[in-house]
Amino acid sequence: MAVAQRASGLSEIRRSGGKTAAPWWRLGWALALWGLTTVASAAGAETRVALVIGNGNYASSRLKNPRSDAALMARTLAASGFDVITVMDATASDMQGAIAEFGRRLQAPKAQRDAIALFYYAGHGVQAGGDNYLIPLGPGITTLDDVARNGLALQSVFRTMERSQARLNIVILDACRDNPFAATGTVTGNGLAPVVAPSGTIIGYATAPGQIARDGDGANSPYTAALAANIPSPGLTLEEVFRATRRRVREVTVNTQTPWEHSSLVSEFYFHPKTAEPEGSTQRPAGTTETGARLDELAAWERIRSSNDPEVFKAHIGRYPDGLFAELAAVRLTKLAAMRAQTPWQFIVTGGIDLETATAAATAAYEKAVKLDAGAVTPEALSAAFKLYAEAAAEGLPAAMFSLARAHDKGRGVAKNPGEAAHWYGRAADKDHAGAMAALGTMREFGEGTTADLADALRLYRLAADAGDAAGSTSLGYLYAQGKGVARDAHEARRLYQLGAAKGNARAMFNLALMDIRGDGGPVNLAHAVTLLQTATEKGHAGALHELAALYDEGRGVARSPGLAADHLLRAVQAAHKDGRRIEVAAQAWSLATRRELQRRLAAKGLYKGGVHGFFNSATRKALVAAAES
Repeated sequence: MAVAQRASGLSEIRRSGGKTAAPWWRLGWALALWGLTTVASAAGAETRVALVIGNGNYASSRLKNPRSDAALMARTLAASGFDVITVMDATASDMQGAIAEFGRRLQAPKAQRDAIALFYYAGHGVQAGGDNYLIPLGPGITTLDDVARNGLALQSVFRTMERSQARLNIVILDACRDNPFAATGTVTGNGLAPVVAPSGTIIGYATAPGQIARDGDGANSPYTAALAANIPSPGLTLEEVFRATRRRVREVTVNTQTPWEHSSLVSEFYFHPKTAEPEGSTQRPAGTTETGARLDELAAWERIRSSNDPEVFKAHIGRYPDGLFAELAAVRLTKLAAMRAQTPWQFIVTGGIDLETATAAATAAYEKAVKLDAGAVTPEALSAAFKLYAEAAAEGLPAAMFSLARAHDKGRGVAKNPGEAAHWYGRAADKDHAGAMAALGTMREFGEGTTADLADALRLYRLAADAGDAAGSTSLGYLYAQGKGVARDAHEARRLYQLGAAKGNARAMFNLALMDIRGDGGPVNLAHAVTLLQTATEKGHAGALHELAALYDEGRGVARSPGLAADHLLRAVQAAHKDGRRIEVAAQAWSLATRRELQRRLAAKGLYKGGVHGFFNSATRKALVAAAES
């Protein structure tokens, strides 16, 4: 007997919790689906615990694949957010100890009643007297008494799960192979006997009750190979995973083996929900602008810039708290207050601007640069805007320093230069420009243009958040949500996201909506999530559009609507493309009805001429690419 990689008597594969995925802009969105989430996010507030046992090295009737099957399933479940206990070639004592540890983890205080319990077994299993037993390694079993005395009764696994009061119990048995004891005449029946699943439980068999499953000629059994291939599919319910597995097994076994399930589920479960990964940074790909918002703010500033009424500048700051002219509006407010009080012009205003250095020439240059930048359609216009930003920045205007840094950061009007971007963000941050603090924090977080320093990034994000910057609040919230550089604190993440959302930050709305959907840091609140997502979609946020598409596709929080799902999905693809990103729509993640509606809409746009059948052929994929670029 050998138990692989023992740790405290049991081998374990634990869920990864310390390594954070690369930020989304660095991934280039080269994901099969936006909703392909990190494991911890996919699990959300759930506690997922799995026990995986693979027995193959029997003294007689040895099986080739259970160890490799168990190893494959352990890896697959660990990648799906499960804390996995893995035991190989176990004796009866090993199996009983593993069951006990399984129960302890499920009943841990942190698990409470939100736990998902999964038991997987590959090896010999037999029925005796109508009961099912899983066969350990060790002393030979030749009689009915031997089975009852030395085998592991499947019912004991059910009892452990029931005692834990887990929200959902999943039992997967790749143990319906040939009966190794049939020759003795003492152990009856082929395969396993049918079992009535307790409430909230689904039992998956490699083949129909009483039938024999194949061990497999390859590295894994047909059942486990198919199951492991389907579990990672985003947006598939548990039942859909089993159905897809059944289709695959029937295909590879030429209809000689049909997997089977007994289910008493009362709620849905997704190994990988079709939800997006939170956005962790303010960064956007090079060349992107928010032209509409900039032009709107510019027009508003042009109307009030010469006013002597303090209220109009207060209103402007309220409407555009993180806008391009918020600082200049604050300068104007302070100047008007000084004039009315007849006090000298020796003071520092909000944003750290010394009005003696904020010359009229610098302000005029900055305003002209913003006009060119907002409406720029030619390289010449961008280059002119860059030069004007540099002129105003040289005069000490923090807003111009920030815009100059962004030009270097994004390569607008000048070759992209992260080092220069970090320099000018730093100059503006030294003058208490909150947006520059947040942007420099991102560069410090990821070591772009400067030395990576997570502690300093946290400091900068906190300063920006304290100054009321929505991007700073959101970036800091993300670090708390992920436990990156700080202890994970979902409640603090929520609070920070709420601050950003209140100021109209679409990224904060999106991230907060994902927490509402997953019940992270608070109860599940789909209604609030939908409201946040709808507001973020009005700002053109691609992630919010994609998430709403998923909700309409699944009928979660909204009435199921394949048509609205297709509409939002197309808009998401287009919005992502405008931001220099890419969403590849994975067919298996969407319902057949939504895929058909998508094809109808592509046909209506003149981009698709095939049949409305819901299958993503090459014509459909080409049409989606064309739609993104349209």
